[in-house]
Amino acid sequence: MTENEIITQQDPQMQLFSQLMEGILKKLERYCATARPMLGGEVYLTGEEVCKLLRLSPRTLQDYRDNGTIAYFKIGGKILYRQSDIQA
Repeated sequence: MTENEIITQQDPQMQLFSQLMEGILKKLERYCATARPMLGGEVYLTGEEVCKLLRLSPRTLQDYRDNGTIAYFKIGGKILYRQSDIQA
């Protein structure tokens, strides 16, 4: 390839680059969809995630918080649950 060569989308190298980037993007999207926030080596779940895992309504989860059945943390105004507490 010369210094002043114009590369178009039809160029085989550009098509290969595009395919590689699409693959990377798909992997990144899958990772972002399943990634969980970590703090101090612990994975934390949102209330919605806990409700799905335990098949609870949001109101029942709130009752569990209120009576101490489930441990939770309030971080930055957001209620989170340690995954290790939920799976125990």
